[in-house]
Amino acid sequence: MDQSIMRKYLAMIAANKFTLAVSPPVQSIEYVEAALKGGADSIKLHCNVSHTASGNVFGTFQELKPFFKEVIDLVGDVPVGLVPGADRAFITEAERIEMEELGLCFFSVYDKHTPPYMMDSEVLTRMIAIHYDYDDILLKAIDRDPDIDVVEASFIHSDDYGKALTYKDILRYRYIAASVRQPVTVPTQKAVKACEVRYLYEAGCKTVMIGIKAMGEQSPEACLRTTAAFREAIDKL
Repeated sequence: MDQSIMRKYLAMIAANKFTLAVSPPVQSIEYVEAALKGGADSIKLHCNVSHTASGNVFGTFQELKPFFKEVIDLVGDVPVGLVPGADRAFITEAERIEMEELGLCFFSVYDKHTPPYMMDSEVLTRMIAIHYDYDDILLKAIDRDPDIDVVEASFIHSDDYGKALTYKDILRYRYIAASVRQPVTVPTQKAVKACEVRYLYEAGCKTVMIGIKAMGEQSPEACLRTTAAFREAIDKL
């Protein structure tokens, strides 16, 4: 496996002023095509999870592997990543190797759900998400950890999903970005607007990952419209 190809997601984040990732609320080729047309820099898919924000359930790695392959063949040089599970189900170590061989570029998963064998990967960009219960001790440990490549600031409590972004949220993103050496990704657990991208950038974050709460509805048209709006806002930074 060509590690330079697999590590392209981390390299892209480092090279870009700000990066746009899209997490389609429905895993279909129509949504992926909409995200690409809108200007997505990367695509994040799911397996083995019930997705809280969208309310959708995503099947096992083996069930979805043909779809993942179809997406990878479609997107060309655009990095594709995966949420490989959560507390109830997770890919095995053998499936992690299959994930690498398939051409997926990164994984994103909550710290408390991550089996240690996921961090053994030498080819996947390793994105660890912090929950709302994070503290300074955890941030210090992450900052010093040589295996964590990217931090996903997923600290919004589920009770606040879909609410408007506040300046308190910005302050917390700023604090996390200043506390860790790794680039920070902001998932749109709140209803982040394209015009608010500049606040995330000014807070020191490196990526916004848009999903259903930014799109507002589950349709390829909403995915295209929202992705294009965020693309335009990022290009103006």
